[in-house]
Amino acid sequence: MSQLFTEQLFNNQTFKGVDLDQEHVRTKEFDRCRFSNCHFSACNFAGSEFSECVFRHCSISLSKFADCSFKNVRFDKCKLIGIDFTKCTINFFELTFSKCLIDNCNFSTLPMKKTVFDDSVLRECVFGETDLTKATFDQCDLDRTIFHNTKLDGADFSSAKHYTINPLSNAIKGAKFSLPEAVQLLNAFEIELET
Repeated sequence: MSQLFTEQLFNNQTFKGVDLDQEHVRTKEFDRCRFSNCHFSACNFAGSEFSECVFRHCSISLSKFADCSFKNVRFDKCKLIGIDFTKCTINFFELTFSKCLIDNCNFSTLPMKKTVFDDSVLRECVFGETDLTKATFDQCDLDRTIFHNTKLDGADFSSAKHYTINPLSNAIKGAKFSLPEAVQLLNAFEIELET
């Protein structure tokens, strides 16, 4: 393991340019820490806790987050690829994403009420039985992202694009959409639209 993370608790620290590819950083506690320009490829964070942390310009690919907690954690201009967030502790799962590339990530069954996705690309992600009540997808590209049995009541998709949401298999009461993208909601009804 990297010599940087031999301690158990890290409080109000900044980590810049750290490369932890395929490292084990298990059962650590990070409180109000900042990670900048770090690489976490196939890193194992099992059992770790992140509270009020910020990840900026970080690359996080195929990392393991089993039994991890995220309390008020922000990802800014990060690449998150192939992350299975379903293994996280759901009691503490509060994330914000801004200007991120989120590719092939699984958010199924997670409590994500009021989660903010800002100016991000969510490509081929899965939200199955996820609670996204009042979540915001501001200026987001949701290319091939799947929503299934998801709570989207009050969610804001008004500036999102490339989403495919079936109103028959997702709760969308009070959700916000805008034209022309909202026409995609009619695909589930197998009807023909004439212009």
